[in-house]
Amino acid sequence: MSALNAANLQRVLSADTSAGSLKVHELANYALAGATPLAILSSPGSLIQKGTDMVLAVAIPAHMHITMNACVTDYLPKAARGPARYFLLGTSTITFLGLMKLNLISGPGITESIRGLWYRPKKDGPTPTVKK
Repeated sequence: MSALNAANLQRVLSADTSAGSLKVHELANYALAGATPLAILSSPGSLIQKGTDMVLAVAIPAHMHITMNACVTDYLPKAARGPARYFLLGTSTITFLGLMKLNLISGPGITESIRGLWYRPKKDGPTPTVKK
């Protein structure tokens, strides 16, 4: 691994202390504050909703990663921080990939998935009866 790659990895692993990541955290806060009302008010399948879903798919893992790194710094002993930060990087990456998959490949998107929690699934056909 080159020195440049090692330095970048170190900045990502300790995202709560590097100056650039604090700016990313601030931008993620603004993105979440703006995208949440848009997601609620947008019509299903609209271009606004699709764009909002993409913003959420980037902002949620970025915000989570930086904030959880601050928790690692505050609450874990120094010996446990390194493994915890690698685990957190993996978790953040999997979260990002899962949200992108939900948006692009095999799902209705983040907004429609959340909206679906408030609706009962539609049943196709009559309700089965149990014979005694």
